[in-house]
Amino acid sequence: MGVKGWEVVFRGERLKADLIAAVLESNGIRVEVFGDHAYSAAMNFTEARIMVPDVQAKQARELISAAESTQV
Repeated sequence: MGVKGWEVVFRGERLKADLIAAVLESNGIRVEVFGDHAYSAAMNFTEARIMVPDVQAKQARELISAAESTQV
């Protein structure tokens, strides 16, 4: 289910979603992260999604893609 005026730009583990959201916000993109906060010392048990306003979705996807392509 979508939210009018907002678009999902990421689906994945919550910890990664929180990190991506911080990068997007630091680049001036409005971000909403949806998903539970169930962490353990060993792993993250939840899935999350990041939504941004439609007008910022392209920029958000470009930033996410650039970040993922520079991972070691």
